[in-house]
Amino acid sequence: MKKQLLLSFDLEEFERAGDQGVSIGYEGGQEVQSLCEELDIPATFFTTASFAEQVPDFIKELAQYHEIACHGLRHQDDYQTMEEQTALNRLYQGKMLLEHLIEKKIHGFRAPRMRPPSYRVLHSAGFSYSSSLHPTYVPGRYNLLKAPCTPFEEEGVLEIPVSVSPVFRFPLSWIWFRTMGSSYAKLIINRLKTDYVCIYFHPWEFVSIKAYGGPLYTWHTGTPFKTQLKTFLQWILPHTRPVLMSEFTREYSVNATSTHHVSG
Repeated sequence: MKKQLLLSFDLEEFERAGDQGVSIGYEGGQEVQSLCEELDIPATFFTTASFAEQVPDFIKELAQYHEIACHGLRHQDDYQTMEEQTALNRLYQGKMLLEHLIEKKIHGFRAPRMRPPSYRVLHSAGFSYSSSLHPTYVPGRYNLLKAPCTPFEEEGVLEIPVSVSPVFRFPLSWIWFRTMGSSYAKLIINRLKTDYVCIYFHPWEFVSIKAYGGPLYTWHTGTPFKTQLKTFLQWILPHTRPVLMSEFTREYSVNATSTHHVSG
């Protein structure tokens, strides 16, 4: 049985570029859209409402084939340290802005910098799933080495953890994919115990950003990264079944209900 491939992109303004942040995010987003069309692969785009307001036609275009999910009102928001009511208000506002824009219901959420509020807040805001848990250690950001690596439900919200390696919890997505290479990613994926692969990237990685950070942060961005990811996706697609995050959530709910009925 093929693993399910949950491919997602955090679509946002590239903050380090200041006033050029939106244009870099948009340019990268177009590159991602082109790649997905070429490979005929659906993806989930977690976008900030502030970014979507700047490029509404592009977001509407993406929504015709891909899933649009919420990445918060603004990328600067830290929903983990906000008062719960403030977080709820801002998330609800961002969700409503996106739903009004694409004329579809928004089901999912990923927190900026993987710093979400409580599941109670997410449920109250109307989200059915979150993918804000990266169960690994990222120096200066979080230590989640003891967090679950498989989906779980809390307060009516399904959490879909980002994939990491078994045992040592080595990260697989984003900057680790770029710096460690496709062979590293393939090695981890071939050893995953889960029935899905959840990986994420940023559209601004498809743009050369050498002027906005050190060599490690900007390594292999632009055309080299697009080529690298394309080759990797061509490798993984025959072995997986691409699904949108909301589709995965529905299937998980159905399977959980069926299991409950059988055991009952």
